[in-house]
Amino acid sequence: MPNTKRKVFLGDCSIFLEGSQPKYGQILATNITAKPARKTKEALGTTQLSQGLVFVSTLPNIKSFACSQQVLDLEVESKKKFPKSKIFHIASDPKSGWKEVDILHPFLSSPGFTLCGLSKDEKERFKSSFGVGVENENRIAHGLFALLDGKFIASYIPRQQYGVPNIKLFLNKVEKNLKQIASSKV
Repeated sequence: MPNTKRKVFLGDCSIFLEGSQPKYGQILATNITAKPARKTKEALGTTQLSQGLVFVSTLPNIKSFACSQQVLDLEVESKKKFPKSKIFHIASDPKSGWKEVDILHPFLSSPGFTLCGLSKDEKERFKSSFGVGVENENRIAHGLFALLDGKFIASYIPRQQYGVPNIKLFLNKVEKNLKQIASSKV
């Protein structure tokens, strides 16, 4: 995947993201991994992201309100429309950062993962595969991704990174794309 830089904003400040934003129909071809942090003991890998309808949520700072709210909104809203889907949240923060989510939202069941403790190459593969690497930072950007059997069917990396991404807009796009896929199979 070519290394591209895209300008996004954090409030009034510009930041640059590295990697290409996944396109509709693109296969998650790179082996990625993330370490377990919340509600799981197993590492996340490409295999789990290639089975059925899967949502991946990337989070720059799990201790922030916006990231905690993204976790909550994605789980609540996606389960209404896609009850059989799986959700995986990945943060750039250490495992300890997830304690805040458990305190605020103990009923949430989707697992959380961290990029902390991975090799530099493993982190770069993840960031590049999802296009969420923040230039010159160890962090990742807010992003929402839907995969169906290992193929991207929707991706959303907000141009304004400050605040909570528009989960409903993203899920409406997923729903539209799933209907399109279903009608093309008929």
